[in-house]
Amino acid sequence: MNVARVITASLDDNFSLSRLPAEWLEKSEGMNPARRQQWLAGRALLAEAMSVFNGCDNLPALQISAQGKPSFADASLPHFSLSHSKNHLQLLLCPAGESGGDVEQIRPRPRYLDVARAAFSDIECQWLVEQACPQTAFWQLWCLREAWLKQQGGSVWQMDRLRLDPGNQRFTSQSAAESRLWCAADESVMRALALPAGVSDVDEYRFDAASGGFIWQVSRRWTRFSLS
Repeated sequence: MNVARVITASLDDNFSLSRLPAEWLEKSEGMNPARRQQWLAGRALLAEAMSVFNGCDNLPALQISAQGKPSFADASLPHFSLSHSKNHLQLLLCPAGESGGDVEQIRPRPRYLDVARAAFSDIECQWLVEQACPQTAFWQLWCLREAWLKQQGGSVWQMDRLRLDPGNQRFTSQSAAESRLWCAADESVMRALALPAGVSDVDEYRFDAASGGFIWQVSRRWTRFSLS
């Protein structure tokens, strides 16, 4: 229970759709091509992960919370969080409790300093401009917020409910749940996780399109943020 799993893939990987309900495939036919690819890829990856790690022949039934957050109807199954950015797809599985994950391709963002001043605290903004690459620092702060909001079932309009102290790797939040935030950057991608405080390790896997299986990966060097 103290280990979470992160599975990475690409949206254009060749996913099997055989584990998805027929009604989902029918539903996807009404989507535009880009949305259909994102929607099916995430659910197909989730279905394969549930087969490999939980022995489920087909994707288990889902339910949607009042806040719009999906989860498995069977409470004994792990919590999950899907995220994508450009061609990057990420799945987080966590048996220990509510979790959230985010992936962002590090890319130029117009007026990112204006966005930072509107969404981040003064401490965060000051830290951001002091970094060697402020735009990468922006994506770190943004990604951490997205992960936390997904864990809470919140929206982007509630970003001010989280305050980060990146210099000291601490944070405060308007939530009674005790969480830890994790982040890591590799090449041009920023990743963040919001996990229950009891999670101590993250096992990482990459989806292999050729075999349709998962390949274990050496864990990234995650930076962890603790609740103040």
